[in-house]
Amino acid sequence: MPVSPDEYRLMDVLQGGRCFYCGEPVGAKATFDHLIPLAYGGLDAAPNVVLAHRRCNQRKSDRLPTPEEIDRFVTQRRRSRLGVWPPLLALRDAEPGDEWMTVSRAIAGL
Repeated sequence: MPVSPDEYRLMDVLQGGRCFYCGEPVGAKATFDHLIPLAYGGLDAAPNVVLAHRRCNQRKSDRLPTPEEIDRFVTQRRRSRLGVWPPLLALRDAEPGDEWMTVSRAIAGL
């Protein structure tokens, strides 16, 4: 269930037209970044996706989001129909050093 045009527009509004990572205006060249990367079982849908500049997306690469990024994402999505993918919430509560295992368990439990 890839991101629909309506979800894209809502994401843009929730992010204030800015890149999720650097905060600069993202414009029409926004890319989708998966907070939990697809390569590690991330969901290809709005509850796991943010808008980002291509360079910011590439810079993030396949790393997991930081606790601060997760908190910002949850705050943006709190009252939105876009939602938050449950493994992101599990990751937010992970013990340092146990992030990948926490994500793996949360994805397996879906």
